Amino acid sequence: MAIETLNRTNIQALWRYMPGQPYNFGTQAAVVGEPPRQTSPLGIPEAWVEAQLRRLIRPFAEAASNIPNSGPELDIIDRRKYELVRADDLRAARFPNTYLCSDCGLFRTVRAGERAPGCAAHGPMEQFTFVEIHECGHLGELRPPHCVNNCRASIRLFNTKSFNIGRWYWSCSRCGTRSDRPVARWCECRRGKVTVTRIPQTSAYYPQQITVINPPTRDTYAAFAHEHTHAAALAQALGILPPGLDGLRTAADGKSNDAVAQFEALAATLGWKPGNPLYDAGLADAQAKAGSGPAWRDDVDALGLEQERLDLLGEECLQLSLARSANAMSVEDLLGEAAGGPLAAAYGTYRPLFDRYGLADVTLLRQLPVAYLVAGYTRVSPRASTVNRRGDTVATRFRFFPGTRNGKFPMYGVRTETEGLLFRIDPLRIVTWLVDSGVVDDPGITDAAAAQRWLFTVCDPVVDLFAGPENRITRAVLGLTHSFAHRTMKALAARCGLNVDSLAEFLFPSNSAFLIYANTRSEFILGGLEHVFRFDLPDALTELAAESRCVFDPPCRSAFGGACAACLYVSEVACARFNTVLDRNLLFGSLPPAGGTASSPEEITWRAFWKP
Repeated sequence: MAIETLNRTNIQALWRYMPGQPYNFGTQAAVVGEPPRQTSPLGIPEAWVEAQLRRLIRPFAEAASNIPNSGPELDIIDRRKYELVRADDLRAARFPNTYLCSDCGLFRTVRAGERAPGCAAHGPMEQFTFVEIHECGHLGELRPPHCVNNCRASIRLFNTKSFNIGRWYWSCSRCGTRSDRPVARWCECRRGKVTVTRIPQTSAYYPQQITVINPPTRDTYAAFAHEHTHAAALAQALGILPPGLDGLRTAADGKSNDAVAQFEALAATLGWKPGNPLYDAGLADAQAKAGSGPAWRDDVDALGLEQERLDLLGEECLQLSLARSANAMSVEDLLGEAAGGPLAAAYGTYRPLFDRYGLADVTLLRQLPVAYLVAGYTRVSPRASTVNRRGDTVATRFRFFPGTRNGKFPMYGVRTETEGLLFRIDPLRIVTWLVDSGVVDDPGITDAAAAQRWLFTVCDPVVDLFAGPENRITRAVLGLTHSFAHRTMKALAARCGLNVDSLAEFLFPSNSAFLIYANTRSEFILGGLEHVFRFDLPDALTELAAESRCVFDPPCRSAFGGACAACLYVSEVACARFNTVLDRNLLFGSLPPAGGTASSPEEITWRAFWKP
């Protein structure tokens, strides 16, 4: 087994065979992944993913340090002590090296390179695949105690057929004395008892990963990594600059609406040179109009955003801009292809249908470059903090992969292409919905552009993947976008040939947009989402509001937060927020109070976003 190989693709290896991850090596034994002997650069600038990594790791760092926006895990990101690599040669070692005789309960521990032991009375022993795990990241073999009578004999483990670990007990094989030490002992971190579980189990290894949409290469990143990047992306979201890389490059050059650059181009055409009175007068006028920065920057500065908030919003807008530029196909493109054909009439119904469900646009991304990055892992829970049976809050430790010789922590990833559908919700409809629900006073906005500007000023950037925003406007917009995305994901799954767990979402809450993409972990594009966009999109959208009930209603909708496993929840591998901030009431409206009782003044009575 030590020299046998397991051939897998890079994507399969990323999710199943990482360092620190236990898995089965065929039918021979359980093993645990070890650091690869060889890696290669992934080709994505580390600075590009810094903001996403901070959002991912920040809750874990804060839970461990009890200091807001601080912790040793965040220091590694801030100092860029990490590198993005592809694992070329993964390895594994047998784990655990514990063996149990199923007849007499004899328990033996051997070294990693030794052969499997045997029981003198019953023959070969089988690998005992139960291990210790803890929130601190501990993964270890079961440790039998010494006999209290100092017999120095082998220890037996009894009652292992029971599902209740508390009924297991150790006993000396010579004197038969039963040990009073439980199998689930205290962890060495002294923060609680370990959990004894069989591997491989999901709870033994939770990959903490991010998905990077249309990542730039190191060469293209240099073209728009400038001081105006986030502001320019915000201007793209407002429609001031053209979307995609071209708009960002234009902003980098400062020539989008730069009056000085325009005048110099005109002067070169007319042959004016410095010293010419016309040239000097025209240059002075252009400089007065241009001011100290690009003209589009004035519109962004008019929002009055602090620099930190502008950077956070700009980071999301940047991701959205790059997503929209990934080989996109719009409804207008469909109409152009089908002009005069049998599908022209069907495509003509798309826009009215978008209006019915409050959508500004739906765009097909036929070849969407993505990168999956596993930054580290956790054990016992994927969340930064959990509540145990006693009601105490327990912090989960984020674990980086073992560092390399250069002193940096590797983050393993893979680049591939997939397909997706980008949905943008009409911001004006959102403002109207907030006003009708009594969340805000009517701001008097009458067009979509002004509505988007207003949302940027009143909504806080969403930075926590686990907890909901405290700002109630931000929470409402995030909840609407997230619930809309899950409802859409379920409607698409029934028609695209992929299970709902094989789809995934990427949220742009500040822009009221979301991306549903094929998360198949394969290296080819199936084309199912393109089929839906071309032929089944009206049916998929009609299904969004076809059924507003849940089998657990009315408790689900009135007391359980309006979301559960039967209606809005999806697998955690498909959801970007671990099924938090979801509510069907935002889509279909709040139910009237039971028994005619008046609702609390603090409770919001939601109006249906999808009006009948």
